[in-house]
Amino acid sequence: MKRLIPLLILTLLLLSSCTTSIAKREKSLVLQAEALSLLDAKEYGKAVPLLEEAVKLAPKESEGRYNLVLALLANEQFDEAILLCDDSYSLFPAHLQFMLAKAFALRAKGESDAAFSLYSEILALDRGNFPLHATLMELALEKGYHDFARKTALYLLSVHKEEARAFKALATIEGEDSWYAFAASLTKEASAESPELIQEQSKQADAPF
Repeated sequence: MKRLIPLLILTLLLLSSCTTSIAKREKSLVLQAEALSLLDAKEYGKAVPLLEEAVKLAPKESEGRYNLVLALLANEQFDEAILLCDDSYSLFPAHLQFMLAKAFALRAKGESDAAFSLYSEILALDRGNFPLHATLMELALEKGYHDFARKTALYLLSVHKEEARAFKALATIEGEDSWYAFAASLTKEASAESPELIQEQSKQADAPF
């Protein structure tokens, strides 16, 4: 019987700990719901402290952390967002959205070179996310990072993905008299004749990249 007493005490302590953890997580979810409502109303400054408290209650939940990152970005607290992204990515290395958010914050601070360096790391880790490759290629082209755009476009062509977007980017870089411009016009005509491609492009246009 004496041997059972420590075991019973340990069991009670574990049950108490589980109950406390569940209660904290539930409270965290409630706070997040309130904060998301504030974000919808563009009350970013009011949403941030609620999400900070939510993360304190459930620090190992990636969703709460990401919601806080988004709130910090919306409230233009870019340094805080970068620190949280670094900390969160160290805990959740498979969640590349934290790196994407950090790159966004770097661009917002005017540190575009660092941002595109980070984008290169992201694409190297996520080789199969072809819509993301194409989207960052187009962003690089828009911001004047032609080497980044060219390299990404050539990769997409090598794997036969997002070819119309890749040819269009290369045509912009190399000029209207280039072979890429001719290829872009052909892929554009092919897309116009294919209802399936039109439907797929519509889905990509609506994707939150």
